[in-house]
Amino acid sequence: MTGPEGISSPSAALLPLPGRADAKLPPKAAEAKVREMAKEFEATLLSMLLKEMRQSFEEGGGFFPGDSGDVQGGLFDMFMSKHLADAGGVGLAAALVRQMAQSAAPPKTGTAPDARPAAPTVRRVA
Repeated sequence: MTGPEGISSPSAALLPLPGRADAKLPPKAAEAKVREMAKEFEATLLSMLLKEMRQSFEEGGGFFPGDSGDVQGGLFDMFMSKHLADAGGVGLAAALVRQMAQSAAPPKTGTAPDARPAAPTVRRVA
């Protein structure tokens, strides 16, 4: 199942609410929370990547010369990474949501967890 942003969503993932051990989110709210968490994680990773790329410039040059506290650069990294993640990012958020959906899905009935698929048969043509 694919969500509005092209990210597949977990079918029945229920996340616990803070403060109550027995409280659960409804499936739709849990799916939205998982998508948002994945997007925030991707934005954080992109921010760190942008920071390292920006700091690889020579001293005195770069985007913000004279900014000794790196305030402008940090804000640039934060806003640019948020924008990139909102625009689809690099695919990390989608991969995280897919992985979480697979781990949250109940196992298929009729197959053992350690069962391997049958090897394909090879036919010789004479």
